[in-house]
Amino acid sequence: MLHRIECWNGTSFQTTTLKALGVRFQLEHPIGVQCVNPIPTFNDDFVILDYNGVHEVGLNFCGCESAQPHITQLLRVCLFPATTLDPKSAATFHVLEYFQMLSFESKVSAWEFYNTVARLTDNTGTRVLKDRYASLLRMIREWRFVMQMKRCSQGHHPGGIQATEAGACAVLCPACPHPSRNLPVGWENSPPEFQFLYAIFLAIDANFRLVWRNVSSDAVDPGLNHGYAFLVEETTYKDFLASHYRVGNPQEKSTCSSHSAVNLADTRASRGLAATGAGTVDCAWHNFKRPCSVGDLQKGERYINMDYLFFSSMRSSQDIRILNVSYDIACQWNKNLWSHMSTFPHQYHIDHNHKVVTFLVPKFHLPVHIASCQTKFSFNFIKGVGRTDGEAPERGWADINPIATSTCEMGPGSRRDTLDDHFNNWN
Repeated sequence: MLHRIECWNGTSFQTTTLKALGVRFQLEHPIGVQCVNPIPTFNDDFVILDYNGVHEVGLNFCGCESAQPHITQLLRVCLFPATTLDPKSAATFHVLEYFQMLSFESKVSAWEFYNTVARLTDNTGTRVLKDRYASLLRMIREWRFVMQMKRCSQGHHPGGIQATEAGACAVLCPACPHPSRNLPVGWENSPPEFQFLYAIFLAIDANFRLVWRNVSSDAVDPGLNHGYAFLVEETTYKDFLASHYRVGNPQEKSTCSSHSAVNLADTRASRGLAATGAGTVDCAWHNFKRPCSVGDLQKGERYINMDYLFFSSMRSSQDIRILNVSYDIACQWNKNLWSHMSTFPHQYHIDHNHKVVTFLVPKFHLPVHIASCQTKFSFNFIKGVGRTDGEAPERGWADINPIATSTCEMGPGSRRDTLDDHFNNWN
């Protein structure tokens, strides 16, 4: 059905299609079995995207009494419909998976990929192809989400997809301690010399390459993910920021070196941008993104944003007693962290009085701090941290930065869904 064929016209081979030769594809029936009530697609116009071209095909839906809905008929033959009502376009599962894997490895945009497929169909520019770029955008976004829900076993949740818990679709770090998952019975009572085995190492950082232009809104482009993976739930996050941040109440200035992340947190240029970047909380040992630990920044690296991401990340690790936190401005950020926590809802609180919490500065960033910080916040002088450098987010940013040129122009929901998918791939 999706072969690219040529027909001899008497003097040369001429490109044609199976549809032009009268071949039709019948859904819901085995090959050779005739359907008693075939229903041609609307205006007999159906386009299938595959990795080798944009194909116009002759396709009949089954109209028999026992026939399934049209979208089900397409899905049964591994065709992903572009719409749920009277679909006129579809993509093969193969091409959607191919683009998803290619985007992970090369960060190719959907526009570049679609143009590649179009040129494979006709590289002369003399044929006017049916434009299915917008359809591809919709299908690949739905494909990412459906595959995510399938892989995390949420597709058959008794409460439906809406019952998915926060962070439930994130691929977890397999080596970090997860109580009731990968820790031995009685780990809480292990001897002091072995307690370091059950510590978690967090690395906090911000990335100002992941900007997002103010091109749409959640009302126009709502997300499919609602805090199910790595990005925090948008409405709760934005409502908290709006209710707690006050213009005219600037962030405390640095008493260490003149850190731009601290002193310029409220002054970063944001004209035309809905997000100036993103903050994250990662596993510092194994370079994994943590569930519900990534969020947009509206100005610079403000404490209120980073506090929220930190407390949100810790909700999945409340039972861990030893906590090592790496942040390039930890010497300033930790001063009022616990007083800031009092303004958060109770579910975000950490019982820090019954934990061993150590604040550290990543090794590459430490030399720009004053002498006292280079001693107090150095990994080299802390027992039980090994040769951890605390620079895990930098390696993660290097992988995700190339996609920023695509995500900056997306709608808010599309951007969040795409980033969640790429972060899951990183893990």
